[in-house]
Amino acid sequence: MKGRGSRAAYTERGIRRVPCARCGDPSQQQWNICADGNRYRGMCNACDVLLNDMVLKFVRDPKRAAKVARYRRKMLEEP
Repeated sequence: MKGRGSRAAYTERGIRRVPCARCGDPSQQQWNICADGNRYRGMCNACDVLLNDMVLKFVRDPKRAAKVARYRRKMLEEP
């Protein structure tokens, strides 16, 4: 089932070997997708930020904009 994710969480070393499920860039994060048989999918930092924004919008978080801005700076700015 290549490209469909892993049933077990990726290790820190293993996640770097997995392409982002959305764009194909190297992954740094992972998401567990319950509706897909509890499979873990790799995500690059940019797509992880977009996914977090989408989830906060879905739950109607009143502080979404500030939270996403802070998270975007943390995840996408160079150290």
